[in-house]
Amino acid sequence: MKLLRELRSRLMRGSGRRAYAWVLRDWKRLRDLDGAARLLETMRFNRPLAPQVLDGPIGKRLLVIAPHPDDEVIGPGGTLIRAARRGAAVRILYLTSGAESERALREAEARNVCATLGFEAAFGGLAVRDIGLDLAASRIADEIARFRPEQIFVPFLLDDNDDHRRASQALIAAARRPGTGAGIELWAYQVYTPLPGNIAVDITAEATDKAAAIRLYVSQFRNRDWAHFALGLNAFNCRLVRGDPSPRYIESFFVVPLSEYCRLGDIYFAPGTAYYEPAYCGNSDHG
Repeated sequence: MKLLRELRSRLMRGSGRRAYAWVLRDWKRLRDLDGAARLLETMRFNRPLAPQVLDGPIGKRLLVIAPHPDDEVIGPGGTLIRAARRGAAVRILYLTSGAESERALREAEARNVCATLGFEAAFGGLAVRDIGLDLAASRIADEIARFRPEQIFVPFLLDDNDDHRRASQALIAAARRPGTGAGIELWAYQVYTPLPGNIAVDITAEATDKAAAIRLYVSQFRNRDWAHFALGLNAFNCRLVRGDPSPRYIESFFVVPLSEYCRLGDIYFAPGTAYYEPAYCGNSDHG
């Protein structure tokens, strides 16, 4: 508190103009900062390292873990559209379907998106903002056993949403089960948060179709234009790729073997580090 009082004092000094106000919505300590720092230290990302530009995954069976309906298109939508058009089987596991009051609507929207894009849809039936770790891990392990994916897509484990981080934690728990996860390549995607990507996919040719797919989630456009949001992030990502000054849209991924992602997750998801919202604290099923 002494530090905060000093910061406020400094902000209030000086010019006669009205001082800027800072608002901290959660006065609790952000418990995951130390774990996140330790994780990022292991990656050794710096300016000399540039992401590799690929056309997308080479596998023919892609499993996408979407914490909520629309994450699969807001995040890796352009890459998945391209993969499906090239003959890959793309299966989306929606861990939740939104709040109970909107579940039927959001599942209908998700089925429509998948039918439009040529994806398969599966629903985990878990509670939004309260994803039980054991149940989620079981759902994911079942999908891996049934679908036998070559690549798995999941939101990056530092993405700025508790459900998104939970998806990574559940995948890691599933991969620890005997006979699950061997030989699978992990593609961590971004939804809210830029990530230290090592793979960039130029989706300029798919950008219009990605935006159209996002707009099929009509119920989610009450508060934000998610197509605008997603393509804005993809436009920002063009800073990662040099050599072409024309406007482009880039999806960024952190790609490693699933076994290596599990080792990184062990750093971040150490007990007591990953979550600070009440639903993910103090419950043995939540880790």
